[in-house]
Amino acid sequence: MIKFFRKIRYDLMEKNKIGKYLKYAIGEIILVVLGILIALQLNNLNDERKTENLRQVYYKQLLQDFENDKAYIKEHSSRIDSNMVKFRAFKDIYNQPNLPINKIITETTNLGWQLYNVQFKSNTINTLQNTGDIKLIPPTIREQLIRLDKYKEETEEVSKYNNDEAGKAGSTAANRYGSLEFAFKNIQNQPKLSEYVFDEKNLIELLITLERCQFMKVESEKGSLIRFKKILSDMDEIEILINKELKK
Repeated sequence: MIKFFRKIRYDLMEKNKIGKYLKYAIGEIILVVLGILIALQLNNLNDERKTENLRQVYYKQLLQDFENDKAYIKEHSSRIDSNMVKFRAFKDIYNQPNLPINKIITETTNLGWQLYNVQFKSNTINTLQNTGDIKLIPPTIREQLIRLDKYKEETEEVSKYNNDEAGKAGSTAANRYGSLEFAFKNIQNQPKLSEYVFDEKNLIELLITLERCQFMKVESEKGSLIRFKKILSDMDEIEILINKELKK
């Protein structure tokens, strides 16, 4: 098209038709400008399409993260509930009057002693923040995602701290008295060791240490259950917003 106009301009110049030459020159300029504007518009549309496709990918990854977190919370909560049942059964026995101390200590072997730190595996929000793509997410969803991520991090930190403290109490008991198997089985043929281990003062100290460890563990797990409820509620709210965006 430009070559066509250029040929016409040359013909008009040769025929000394300046007025028509100027009109065609202006027309040629207008066509060039229009071509540039159309190209820019197409490029912008292409960029917007790529951005929207990337946003859709992130939405789906976030929803998958939520499903993974919900499954993790369900599994972890089930483990905690099982421990709570054992703890309540122990408390029922503990509340019986005039139980021998060694009987109470023996019953602690039925408690759940394994410490499980809360550890979420989802990482899409971290990817969004580290790459700067968090700006692709609408402000309302973005702010809720950031708050949720911060709350999950706090939940992990609180769980680890409480479990570390419970672990220290458990280590104190183990360092001073060994395992319960050692105390009630392995030393039966060792009268001097038995005399030390079954000394009433030592048994009371052991029981207090074990009770403190279990109490801290249980309180930590109760706190995790409370936090899980908020995390599940927040995820449900964000999920609704994301699904609305996906349907647009």
